[in-house]
Amino acid sequence: MAQVTIRSQWGLIALVSLLAPATAFSEPTPPEWRSPADARPATPGVEAVAEPPVAPEAPAPSPAPKPSVSLPDWLSLGAEYRVQTLHIQPLDLNGTDARRASYTEQRLRLDLGLNVPNFGVSLITQFDFLDGVLFGDNGDWGGKPSPSSGLGITSRWPNAAGWTVGLLPGRDPLNPDSYGATLQGIEPFRINRAYGKVVLPFGMIQVGRQPSSAGPGMSIHDGSRSNRWGVSRYAYSSDRFLFATKISELWRMIQLGKDYVKDASFDDGLFLALAYDWVVNDNITLASDDLHQAVGMLQYKAKDPSWLGGPGRKLTAQIAVANRFGKEFNTSVWVIPMSLELDAGRVRFLAEFSTQFGSTREISEGLAALRESDPARRQIRDQTIRAFGARGVLDVDIGPVTATLEVDFASGDDDPRDDTPLTTFNFAHDTNVGLLLFEHVLAFQSARSAAVGIENLRNLGSRSFPITELASEGRFHNSIALFPQVQYRPLPWLSTRAGVLMAWAAKPVVDPIMTLLNEDGDRIDDDAVNWNGGRPARYYGTEVDLQVEFNWKNHFLWTLEGAVLFPGAALRDESGDAVTSFMIQNRFTFVF
Repeated sequence: MAQVTIRSQWGLIALVSLLAPATAFSEPTPPEWRSPADARPATPGVEAVAEPPVAPEAPAPSPAPKPSVSLPDWLSLGAEYRVQTLHIQPLDLNGTDARRASYTEQRLRLDLGLNVPNFGVSLITQFDFLDGVLFGDNGDWGGKPSPSSGLGITSRWPNAAGWTVGLLPGRDPLNPDSYGATLQGIEPFRINRAYGKVVLPFGMIQVGRQPSSAGPGMSIHDGSRSNRWGVSRYAYSSDRFLFATKISELWRMIQLGKDYVKDASFDDGLFLALAYDWVVNDNITLASDDLHQAVGMLQYKAKDPSWLGGPGRKLTAQIAVANRFGKEFNTSVWVIPMSLELDAGRVRFLAEFSTQFGSTREISEGLAALRESDPARRQIRDQTIRAFGARGVLDVDIGPVTATLEVDFASGDDDPRDDTPLTTFNFAHDTNVGLLLFEHVLAFQSARSAAVGIENLRNLGSRSFPITELASEGRFHNSIALFPQVQYRPLPWLSTRAGVLMAWAAKPVVDPIMTLLNEDGDRIDDDAVNWNGGRPARYYGTEVDLQVEFNWKNHFLWTLEGAVLFPGAALRDESGDAVTSFMIQNRFTFVF
């Protein structure tokens, strides 16, 4: 089965996430203003795949400072504005419609919190402005989007337009090659989060639309500026009821008796978190169409363990069990993620693993329509889900140089039929692996195929659209990657980074839509094609990434990144062709 998921944007790849129980016995932390240095949090989190948000702590991306402006205790404020210019040539390795792509996009993110000093009560919000909006006054007059004037030479102000993969004018909607870069209108303002938090003597309660994770991780990401390569683009949030507490304090109370002194720290001890998410409500008079998720999580943190070298060292271990369940499509999907992080000063190590298993009929509702156009003959099945992913990152500091070895794995699937198990695993959108292959090339190829599938399902009157999850949108999936990197910091305000990404598919690369449309018998392997119409293969190719960053007082970052992709057999078309692709991007980031 292909990389399709359940109902929500994350579906199978995400089940439940928790926010920081670590603050259960402490004063409330500033509402969701986190510097990139803080973005590798001391707080537990699990999301849709209930994935730990822990990431390697050093070398962190250019750290943002604590605000230098003095704010009153009742107010928390953070802001980031970035402008990024990209040039990719070509975006489509096998066609002629996207030989080059050049554009400048922007985003302003504002974190705003109101606090009741000394009472542990906070109201926390996050807003995005102009997210993905292109520079310029773009579009056709009277169309969608429409510019401010019918003449470019008389344009008075830019509009809110972005780009997406859409059907090109006059083309066949059932052919992937008919889809390319098109303009779309973008909402200039979005509320990502709005929730309340209270810290009580026995724990923390958090209610509302809150982050799906307390930080970055393999399968879920809070959207913080924590990537070593590229940018974070999303802000995963959940409508949630959360309770978290530091249960190691109970043991200390029993053990120490009258000598007990409360330990309010959140970097040492054992923490428990429980959460419930209302994923889908739909008809408020029915319960059968609701989709729910629940999670329980334990996290252990050790501060300054002697066996790691004492002061400044730390250990974090985390495990969670999550379940997403609902009656409408007989859905029950379990996720068990775990992580281990060691910081021994000059040597740091992060390991993450997550497994997903269960079943649902929701995917089969859509794919059965692709396999059989006659509704009376369609077979809707409970499809088994069985997928897993893993990640390891080792950092070693040698003076001003940090050597990194990163290994990533996400299970894949070369049989897109709904009567076989779904085994594709997706990393989080903002857990970037490299700059070009996954972020742009595979994102473009999979989006074209997804568009064909959606067009077919719309014509067939399907009530389930699992194909929306087929587009990878930059996620690392169906891959085994080896990614050695090196960072050099000659000056406090200047850093350079280089890496070589070598990627293989866990299973031969298959375009699920075109393969299903080609199905003509009991066997699927003789009908299978890759994203470009070629034969399925395993080697994606080799990518070389470079980065130079100038950091002015941690409030202004100027980043220049480049990549070159040498495509492998998995990216070649039916003629065996695929051209080398180049990318360069320039980014200005302003941090308050």
